[in-house]
Amino acid sequence: MKTTFALFIGISSLLLAVSCSSETETKTTSTVEKNAADSLKVEEWFPETNFDTLRGMYTGDFGDGFINIVLTYVNDKKAIGYNIHKGLQRNISGSVVQKKEAFELTLNEPGDNQYDGIFVLTISKKDGSVNASWTANNPKISSKKFKLKKQQITKNDDSKSIYEGGEFSENSFMEFFSYANLGVGNVEFKENGIVRFSYYPEGQENEQLEIINGSWKFTDKKTLVIEWSKNALFKERSMKFKLKQDEDNIPSFEGPNELIIYPDIF
Repeated sequence: MKTTFALFIGISSLLLAVSCSSETETKTTSTVEKNAADSLKVEEWFPETNFDTLRGMYTGDFGDGFINIVLTYVNDKKAIGYNIHKGLQRNISGSVVQKKEAFELTLNEPGDNQYDGIFVLTISKKDGSVNASWTANNPKISSKKFKLKKQQITKNDDSKSIYEGGEFSENSFMEFFSYANLGVGNVEFKENGIVRFSYYPEGQENEQLEIINGSWKFTDKKTLVIEWSKNALFKERSMKFKLKQDEDNIPSFEGPNELIIYPDIF
């Protein structure tokens, strides 16, 4: 009886040892196969890219107005720039991921403003079109999806200057209107899309200069749009100005409520 029991214990121990050995070998084989498969993975290859071509100004509709997003630095891993909406400028920075058909930029605003959030720009490699989204850090603020268009620098083929009867163009706008007169004050246009209006409020005894910030863009060659930040002077926060040009006068832009923008060239 003892012999039979001892034999049973021996056989059981042997079977257990074989089972454990088999399980260990299976795990080892599986690990080796996984490591081998991982070693065969090849990082996706992309043609050499000049990321500087992604730099520039991108403009599009954003909620109740338009937004300018300016990328000042871009490489294969990082992007830096800023955005301007109704005169408010916010820095942005974040990551760049290259995909098969597009570049994906995830750009964070600083976070110290209640309206800060995260932009995601998907820039098509095929045609440069940009699908974008913005998610506020504050979950109570609705997210936005929108499209952007890169502003291209074009040359004016007209060899005549404005003074010689040449046609006014968007490119010559900054030459004449970087500093201009508007109503009761002066307006300064900046190339990055910011506009600043300065004036002295009527009847103010201490003559404290007031500043109203805004954003500007052209919707076509002869239509200038300005969107002002909240202020007490302009009833219309969004204004359209039409170019007026003839041979006898310098160019000007006529807007609502008889407002006219004249270049400050004197």
